[in-house]
Amino acid sequence: MGARALLGMIGAMILCALCVACGNESTTSPTGSTTSLAGTDANSDGVRDDIESYIDTTYPVPANLDTNKALRQYAKAAQSSIIDASDAGKSVTHSTERFRALECLMSRRPTDFHPLFVELRARILDTLPRSEAYLNADSHAATVNIPLFPADQWAGACA
Repeated sequence: MGARALLGMIGAMILCALCVACGNESTTSPTGSTTSLAGTDANSDGVRDDIESYIDTTYPVPANLDTNKALRQYAKAAQSSIIDASDAGKSVTHSTERFRALECLMSRRPTDFHPLFVELRARILDTLPRSEAYLNADSHAATVNIPLFPADQWAGACA
């Protein structure tokens, strides 16, 4: 097996492990989000306002443009997963979108993507109903084979 194939397999295993990791490493408690499943998205960009504020404050543009965009890509896919959790077809689509967003984040922040991902996901899943919806969406995609990009193509996953 070549080095490129091995790197791709290792990346795929890391990505799969991240998608099922607990995410209990968050040290801060999110605030400002409403308790409704969807939360508030005043500008209708698909990212909850409290999540958007966290990303913009923690990874301000232009200095962190790539990271900001990658985190927004994941947040949007996760939000869609939560909202459409009862629809099996949409759940598979959104799960694929989340994989692409994680591949994008790993291409942008290869050495420290994990803590960024864990913190963002903890903030997104800040209520029991949101966490349950996310898990419900994942259950629809559990039996579907979602192809992963090789590591050298992760940057192409960025929206």
